[in-house]
Amino acid sequence: MADQYLTISTIAGSWTMTQRITACAAQQAQDTPETWTAEHRWDWASTPNWATQWDYAVETHPPVEGEIYDPGADQTVITDQDILTRVQQLLGTS
Repeated sequence: MADQYLTISTIAGSWTMTQRITACAAQQAQDTPETWTAEHRWDWASTPNWATQWDYAVETHPPVEGEIYDPGADQTVITDQDILTRVQQLLGTS
């Protein structure tokens, strides 16, 4: 099944994912990592399987009173290696 568009939209709007992507872009020597991340938001957010991984994480982390689960901050959902691989693909350096 294809990734869900609503989940892709959620990933694209996630502050923590944006920060993680920006950090990776900066590490990969982007002159303006914030701008690059914003301009490529839909490209990285729609990476195959990311929405499926995100949805699974949400489904398997039931709400806990007083806490909000953030899949973007959970490095086991979309790993730093996943991010690095995608950023390098988009930069044409992989």
